[in-house]
Amino acid sequence: MNKQMIVYDDQKKIFHLMNDNISYVFEIIEDTYLAHRHWGKRVESYSLSNKPTLKKRTFAAMNVPERPEFSLEYVPLEVSFPNQGDYREPSVQIRMSNGYTVSRFCYEKFEISDGAPEFIAFPHARDIPASGSQTLTIHLVDPVSSIRLLLFYTIFEDADVIIRSSKIINESNSGVTIEKLSSASVDRRYDGQMCTTFYGTHQKEYQLNRQSISHGKFSVGSSRGASGPQYPPYLSISKDATEFSGDVHAMTLIYSGNHLSNLERDQYNHLRLQIGLNPDTFTWQLGPGESFQSPQAVLSFSDKGYNGNSNAFHRFFNKHLIPQNWVKKPRPVLVNSWEMSYFNVSEKIMKDLIDSAKEMGFEAVVLDDGWFGERNSSKTSLGDWQVDANKFPNGIKPLIDYAKERKLQFGIWFEPEMISPNSDLIQSHPDWVMRTAEYEPLLGRSQYILDLTNAEVQTFIIDLLTRSIKDFGISYIKWDMNRHITDPASNVLNQAHAAEYSHRYMMGLYRILNTITTLFPEVLFENCSSGGGRLDPGMLYFMPQTWASDNTDGLDRQRIQYGASYLFPPYSLTGHVSSVPNHQTGRVIDFETRKHLASSTNMGYEMDIMQLSDHEKAVIKAHVEGYKEERDFLMTSEFYRLESPFDTNHCAWMFADQARNKLIVYLFRNTYDVSELSLLIKIPFIDLKANYVEVNSQKQYSGSELANCGIALENPIGDHLALRLDFEKC
Repeated sequence: MNKQMIVYDDQKKIFHLMNDNISYVFEIIEDTYLAHRHWGKRVESYSLSNKPTLKKRTFAAMNVPERPEFSLEYVPLEVSFPNQGDYREPSVQIRMSNGYTVSRFCYEKFEISDGAPEFIAFPHARDIPASGSQTLTIHLVDPVSSIRLLLFYTIFEDADVIIRSSKIINESNSGVTIEKLSSASVDRRYDGQMCTTFYGTHQKEYQLNRQSISHGKFSVGSSRGASGPQYPPYLSISKDATEFSGDVHAMTLIYSGNHLSNLERDQYNHLRLQIGLNPDTFTWQLGPGESFQSPQAVLSFSDKGYNGNSNAFHRFFNKHLIPQNWVKKPRPVLVNSWEMSYFNVSEKIMKDLIDSAKEMGFEAVVLDDGWFGERNSSKTSLGDWQVDANKFPNGIKPLIDYAKERKLQFGIWFEPEMISPNSDLIQSHPDWVMRTAEYEPLLGRSQYILDLTNAEVQTFIIDLLTRSIKDFGISYIKWDMNRHITDPASNVLNQAHAAEYSHRYMMGLYRILNTITTLFPEVLFENCSSGGGRLDPGMLYFMPQTWASDNTDGLDRQRIQYGASYLFPPYSLTGHVSSVPNHQTGRVIDFETRKHLASSTNMGYEMDIMQLSDHEKAVIKAHVEGYKEERDFLMTSEFYRLESPFDTNHCAWMFADQARNKLIVYLFRNTYDVSELSLLIKIPFIDLKANYVEVNSQKQYSGSELANCGIALENPIGDHLALRLDFEKC
């Protein structure tokens, strides 16, 4: 029996979800509607102390005629519908068989159950019995249309998050159309909060965007067929919060396709936060007896600033999202062939790379793009996943065996969702291309997209990967996706369901991923979409790590990794040390900066390690060996951002074990400023009552001194300084 974390007060009509740190409260009002009352720090009991008084407003619709002061226009709601007097953005919109979107949902009943719901069709919060969780299911019914709406709320003992989702069941005799179904909608009082989201592009992912909240609507999302680097699924609000203090409320979505986050400030200074499927690219036909389940939203709260909020996400992702067999399993330190040789790979090059990798202490070698078909450029051969006999006359299996003999793992790059116009596959299966019948599909990166709504295509990809893993004996797959959707259509999908295409594509992808990762749990899958183009919680459910960005530049990576850490544990992000001048920016940034940035992630290399001097090889070997020694610490430690590269010329962060016995601090100073005579960094989130020794200098400090006074550091002439401080408790 789990600890009771959900209680219902029948007299007050209040639901209260709580663990040791947070509470989430809402009320049944007028025996019909659900009013939001609290989401934040734990309250021991709740007696409606903050319930707003109501006042009659001219033009406000009266939902209860005998109570003219009551109107949904200014009630803080848990779920909202159009045409009920609430003119804010609805969270659910259903078009009935008569063509209208009028609905009147009423509260019917609730259920409290131990555990978390599991959804076979798509990623979700994993129910780990030992951790303790409970789920509240609310039933709302429209008695006229016979449509049932279920709202799910799950809370965990070991994570300061609420998991929300929605399900629509058609209990009528007529078909209906779902036009919008948010995973979560929460109304709060506006109190001068700021809004934080992310923007970005290829090679510039997870850029922080913080702004004031004006009257009206603000939204970010994706219609690209993927979560996208432009506006990934994240929305937070906070007032006067810093990285170190203040209340932060944040949302994300366990989904990898088209999504939308809404924030609305109305005329009464109420805020409505929503996250879910993007209604601009989504409708769903629901026949009699059919149901539709939304993806899950993750709602995170902390009163310890953005760092505290991020740590809540990190703990939840590690405990309840990442594949459990990989949570505490070290990932191999690898060298990737891409920036070394691009498409010009061969048996000799890879053998030499294996020998050099073994010499320098690497644990895996990855053969990136260019090994199959006639793949000498990006314009050909996607879909023709036969080994290029000109580059590998003996095939790949002997090469993999060669690596294994040297105690090295071997990985291969795939882009399974794509097809080239110049390929044998398109000649034999032109009907497998995502396209409309009337128009020629558009190219992106010289390639088309396979129609993953087609079960034959799904089976083809599953069989391809199954055969490759078994025949080659590979232990690692880098799964890439290098373009977005422009022609969302299929020749096997009924035209009546055309507007469902984008979501059906994602369901097809999830079926493939679920099948393959279940068949081969020991294979390490790395998520990639030209870097972080599909860096989202949905992909993290199947693949425990993501290539954060194709941009490995030592300056740009500071912002990318800093921003991505708002959601993702650093060890779930991969970062590689690459050569200079950097292939993306042309910048020449010192090795120490590049090394420390990569060491702050799931570290690897991506350069020609075979052409290095003996000294350079020795330096890399020392780095690799040192990283392997502290890998377990990095994998299990807590992460804290200390100085923001978005606000200053510096970037700093810290790894710390839970007992604060060991700390690693990285500090990056970019351009040199002659007026900055020395550097100063404060180190909060440590044991204030303990004493620490800085291992490199052997100087001792009290924890309270490091947190409140900081530590001064030399600021030598020259751009791009990178420092590492190691503290151990005395």
